[in-house]
Amino acid sequence: MTDRLIVTIPSDAEYRLKRAMEAQGRENPESVLSHFDGAIAAEPRFATAWNEKANYLDSLGRFEDALRCYDGALALDPGFAEAWFNKGLTLKKMGKDALAATCINRGIELSVG
Repeated sequence: MTDRLIVTIPSDAEYRLKRAMEAQGRENPESVLSHFDGAIAAEPRFATAWNEKANYLDSLGRFEDALRCYDGALALDPGFAEAWFNKGLTLKKMGKDALAATCINRGIELSVG
């Protein structure tokens, strides 16, 4: 069993993450990224915000930036199955199939226990 870090997320960080998620597709990318950055600034240990920012960067085709954010999420929470899986999907898009499979499999392992 993986030890999980328990972090109390301030309401300001949660609000900023929600704002970022809702702004996708409605605001320009830099504005959306500023919402994600606000959530992370309000709580730097907010692994979910790092993961969601990475997902957004991936959707913009900014794969290297996305990988840095996935790595940030995983540094905070090595047992974060969704971040492992998402990182694997980004690596797959980059043609790094072997590493992608390793990450995706890690995410699946963590999900099923």
